[in-house]
Amino acid sequence: MSNKRVLFSLAALFTCWSGLFAQESDAQRHLRHVTKHYQVGVGNVNILDTYLSQEKYRGTGLTLLSLRESRKEGTSWSTLIQNQLHLSTAKDRAGNESMLEGSYNFMWGRYYRWKLMNDCLHLQAGAMANLGMGFLYNTRNTANNPAQGRLSLNVMPSGIAAYHFTLWKRQWQVRYELELPLLGVMFSPNYGQSYYEIFSLGNYDHNIVPTTFVAAPSFRQQLGISCVISRGLTLSVGYLGDWQQAQVNNLKQHVYHNAVMLGIVKNVTIIK
Repeated sequence: MSNKRVLFSLAALFTCWSGLFAQESDAQRHLRHVTKHYQVGVGNVNILDTYLSQEKYRGTGLTLLSLRESRKEGTSWSTLIQNQLHLSTAKDRAGNESMLEGSYNFMWGRYYRWKLMNDCLHLQAGAMANLGMGFLYNTRNTANNPAQGRLSLNVMPSGIAAYHFTLWKRQWQVRYELELPLLGVMFSPNYGQSYYEIFSLGNYDHNIVPTTFVAAPSFRQQLGISCVISRGLTLSVGYLGDWQQAQVNNLKQHVYHNAVMLGIVKNVTIIK
């Protein structure tokens, strides 16, 4: 009887331990680590759009950027979502003409992560879909083609490198992100074609254009450094270079943004 009791007790203990382990594993599977970046930046802008003018315009732009990266516990895959808003004003070389520019980009990407150097260096590689929309408005072309609409969708191979270190008894991180559009599609009027012909008369003239890195060799990069100030506060400073350009339908266009970014970083663990 005593042996049976011992075996029964061990079986009961094993069952309880297995249940607790299963609950713990299930809880880990439902943990999600989320990192949120909120940044604002000011910098210079360089604009060219031969549909509106042969002149290049230079000025100042404002950038608002939010980034959300989430990863489930126990996996190396993460999802990254970025919202980016540009607003800028620029003038030609003589200072007689002004160009107003605005754009919004929604970016969604998936990345695989490698941990190196005792978990100090994190490398991520993946791809990102970039939906962009915006406008250009020339204040002088009030009668003939004063504005240009922008709409595009790109698939962008992307990579991220983040290095963590301790300095002055604080946790620091240096982060670099790079996106290079591979292929996509964009809207563009044809040379000499008005928006009245496109939308009122319905005259389609190759206005939905497939693009590659040859026709639209764009480039986007971010470099920043962040420091943990307190348990709930991390500050960041960095650089954003967003250089969008294309040559389609016998038209050339580019918008080059270079901005100094300031922001805050929040790390959150979510239990579902």
